Amino acid sequence: MSRLTKTRSQLRLAWASLMNAPGFVAAVVATLALTLATLFVVLSLVNSYFLKPLDVFDESRMVVVEQQTTYQENSSSGFQSYQSIVHWLKNNQSFEQTFMINAAEQVFSNLDGQPKEDVLYVGAEYFELLNTPFLLGQGFNKGKTLEEIDDSVIISENFWQEHFDSDPNVIGKTLKTVGGIGNSGYTITGVVAGHFSPPYMIKAGSVEAWFPTSSDRRFFHTDDWQSPWTNTFGNLKLIAVLKPGVTNEQVKTDLKAQIDSIKSEWLDNGGITDINPVVTPYREVELGNNDQLSLMMLAGALGLLVIAVLNVSTLFFSRALAQHKTLALQAVLGAKRKTLFNSILLQSLILMSISVSIALFLSVWGIRLFKVLAEGRLPLVNSIAVDTNLVLVAIVMCIALAYIFSIITAYLINYKTLNQQMQNSGKGGISQVSGRTVRLLIGVQMFVAALLVSFSVMVVSKSLETINRPLGSDTENLFFAQLFQPNNNSSLDERYVNAKKYQKILQDSEGIKGVALGHSPITARQTANSLTDVEGNSTIFFPSQGVGVEYFDLVNTKILAGRTFSEQAVRGETNEMLVSLSVAKWLLPNQDHTNIIGQSYRGLQDKMYEIIGITEDFNHPKYYDESFGRHIWWPAQPWSYMFIIEAEPGVKLTGKQVLNILSGASTNLTLWQFKDSQQEYDNLLYMSRLTVVLCCTLALFTLLLAAIGIFGVLSYNLGLRRYEFGIRMALGAKKARLFKLMSKEAVLPVLIGFILALSVMIAGYHSLQEQLVSWLILDVRLQLLAWFITLIIAMFACFRPLLLLIKAKPMAALRNE
Repeated sequence: MSRLTKTRSQLRLAWASLMNAPGFVAAVVATLALTLATLFVVLSLVNSYFLKPLDVFDESRMVVVEQQTTYQENSSSGFQSYQSIVHWLKNNQSFEQTFMINAAEQVFSNLDGQPKEDVLYVGAEYFELLNTPFLLGQGFNKGKTLEEIDDSVIISENFWQEHFDSDPNVIGKTLKTVGGIGNSGYTITGVVAGHFSPPYMIKAGSVEAWFPTSSDRRFFHTDDWQSPWTNTFGNLKLIAVLKPGVTNEQVKTDLKAQIDSIKSEWLDNGGITDINPVVTPYREVELGNNDQLSLMMLAGALGLLVIAVLNVSTLFFSRALAQHKTLALQAVLGAKRKTLFNSILLQSLILMSISVSIALFLSVWGIRLFKVLAEGRLPLVNSIAVDTNLVLVAIVMCIALAYIFSIITAYLINYKTLNQQMQNSGKGGISQVSGRTVRLLIGVQMFVAALLVSFSVMVVSKSLETINRPLGSDTENLFFAQLFQPNNNSSLDERYVNAKKYQKILQDSEGIKGVALGHSPITARQTANSLTDVEGNSTIFFPSQGVGVEYFDLVNTKILAGRTFSEQAVRGETNEMLVSLSVAKWLLPNQDHTNIIGQSYRGLQDKMYEIIGITEDFNHPKYYDESFGRHIWWPAQPWSYMFIIEAEPGVKLTGKQVLNILSGASTNLTLWQFKDSQQEYDNLLYMSRLTVVLCCTLALFTLLLAAIGIFGVLSYNLGLRRYEFGIRMALGAKKARLFKLMSKEAVLPVLIGFILALSVMIAGYHSLQEQLVSWLILDVRLQLLAWFITLIIAMFACFRPLLLLIKAKPMAALRNE
């Protein structure tokens, strides 16, 4: 018989054997397929974050340059001025290629509805260094300098489809922007393919159009205004490729020397005392701290796998018991030990191959679902896929698990006595799992399950804290609208008169309950400002917002002391500000915080502002761990027209409605922003709510698997000891005695595993608290509830098999003998 024919025959026999145990097959495949699918989705994320190279020019040499600005005793990192970035771009000695990048928003005035889109200002090297794929056209001309005006624009595939109906002749067409350069607009020179992922570090990769850096009017080609050193931007960065052999430390030395060469320009400018370069590997900035999230997810998935493997091991124990007569017959007919093991291994390989194949199929859909849920909220989401690395891992796991379960089965088989099976009525061929092994299996499952549940509850606690923390503002039925008039040369006083007129028109409109001047702080990005006291000492940066007189009453932000803004402050005639309670306590740490009212600090445009009131804290869901409720409120001077609009219950406003309402008062108003505050708030809480759902699902799945595993181990063990329990009951053993016996054999391992898990969790949390504070917290009440539920489920799994055995009357087994 040829080797191939023999293999086919063995496969048919192994398959036929498995088909005789459909319950066993279904249980193994279902348990492993679901667990491995979860693991594969997480591994694909880990692969993208740690193994798969980024699709860029050369990530090993690519860095991101930012600045750290020192103001007296305080410093600010990650906010850059144009002066520093431009100087480093032109004068460095360390970079082979480099480009500036900054984010903005633009209203496209010649498109239907005048849409406002996220845009990037980038150097021409952007498209080469980030391997940008083009559907049509090409990138910017690399020969142009920052001093030359470039009227090119590149659009995304989505922008092309939405606004140009996928016109193949779009190259050469014109886009006009509000406040753009000249009157001719920008010429479209390229369309970027939709599968391209812009850098997540800049506005989470949101971009619909790219403009040349020289077109950014915030700094370039502005004759009447020059951005000061203190006007900094978090999205403004320098991305560069290091020259071969140049280290990060050499780059910092070079850039420090360059910025110090123009020290006379920035020293004491706005209180600046020092500027230092911050040079970080490109990959590290792109991932942020999300690589820690992927590792925590991996730890949870591996914990599930451990429990699943223990559960399936129990199933193989039972399978070995059921197979012992078949194995005995094969031994009588001359089968060798190796042949019997290969037969068991082949069955395990078939089961593992089916499980892994189904898991890979499910993981494809799981990854698609994950992309939908995490798009725009996690970096490198588009690169997550079932690739070669994941398939290789799946193959290795398939073989490894097959060997593990084969060895488990082989461990239970007493080969020396198999030949005596036919004469001994089937006794003696299977080695019963020792009590120590049973206790170890129970303890390990309880340890892993309790650890995973505790970990999940800590993550849930952090998310619930964010969700339940009072915002410090209402959001329901509130909308934010920002409008402006292009080429408006009116004075501030004239603009204020117009703003009050527009406010009155909106206020009198049907479906609108109230209107206040001001900007909504409920946004994905925050502005921040520092204050300087009369002695010249600067503070840290505080999140800030410009609001009007009626704002606090309209959004229900309580003024704890002092008053709201005066009309004169909004007109620009006096300089007033309010601070949140946490800012007041920061400014006066050892005094009555109400003493801050009446004190003056240097703030916007280097003017002195008097503090006139203290509000409750504004607790931004995204930035709370940085700001801790600190917030500054400036008077909303109407250089543009910003309104917080409260609609009547059940009324849903749109930007088009607001623009139409005001069109009678002014025909040249342009809508810059319109946002639903409740929707914005829900978006900010999206990841927290998703985390609660995923972690609760993980905890429940963990408890379910652990309960099944403990139940399975004890059911198997009690099944083998049925005669022993029958004899005990026949000799007069009471149920209480049997439960006491079970307490020693099952409850004690459960408690040991549980206590050990809690010890590891508490010790790990306290030792890594600073690193993990942004991800999880220890909520004692929630943990106690989770521990109680975990123990109840574990106790049920411990005693349920005994109840079933007693109900089945094990004494009857003696008569059957």
